[in-house]
Amino acid sequence: MKKKGTWIRWAVLLIIIVLIAGWFVFFSEKTQSAAYTEVPVTEGDLTTYYNFDGLVRAARVQTITAGEAGTVRTVYVTQNQQVRKGDRIYRLDGGETVESEIAGEVTGLFVREGDVIAAGETAAEIIDMTRLEVELDVDEYDIRAVTPGAAVTVSVLAADKQLEGVVSALNKNGMASGDLSYYKATVPMEETEGVYPGMQVSAKVLREQVSGAALLRLDALQFDEYNRPYVETGSADAPRRVDVQVGVSDGVYCQILSGVQAGDTVLKPSGMSMMELMIELDQKTR
Repeated sequence: MKKKGTWIRWAVLLIIIVLIAGWFVFFSEKTQSAAYTEVPVTEGDLTTYYNFDGLVRAARVQTITAGEAGTVRTVYVTQNQQVRKGDRIYRLDGGETVESEIAGEVTGLFVREGDVIAAGETAAEIIDMTRLEVELDVDEYDIRAVTPGAAVTVSVLAADKQLEGVVSALNKNGMASGDLSYYKATVPMEETEGVYPGMQVSAKVLREQVSGAALLRLDALQFDEYNRPYVETGSADAPRRVDVQVGVSDGVYCQILSGVQAGDTVLKPSGMSMMELMIELDQKTR
């Protein structure tokens, strides 16, 4: 009876050992599989841009200041009135009549009939709204992107307008700000409804463009101790390192020049990256 009880205990113990070993094998395989996420290498186009900030400014502005002191006898214009070159703006009681030197809009009128005005005091401002331009701030490292003739896409933020233009001039006298020097690039623009001098803009200039390229998410790339890029392929239980050559990148995807090709699948170490989180949030908000 004692021998039978001992045999039963050993049998139970053996079953427990087998179950534990099986659980460890199963868990190990699941953990190993879960250690990687499969990421496809796709085919597509990739475009990168230089990005700049700036503002809209008027190319032609006349600020009218009084040439002599006196009392304003007559004001010939009103605020926001369109005037032609040579139109009368105001007249002093001494007979001096001030005229517009440009065609445009009276955007500032600071005198009224009967006002006493001092010599040098600002009386009016006229802006030619048909000759606006964008002035971009360009740091010293991106100066090669804005040579005259470069095509620029400009977004006027407040007006929600997107305009196409061409760089007409680059002021090569830079101004230092912190650790960088900045230069002014000028982009003429046509008169556009709702766009006024002083409005903030963002602009982009084509940097690099590839078509029909092998594309891979940047977070699927890995780097060795010499900062050489590689990916892992094969199966999760036996991943294989493959060195790759990287081309153009837009910060999310990169062009793969060699190592893997469109249609292949690479293994990315698991754990949601910031890039994956951004992609998932973007998909949820569409």
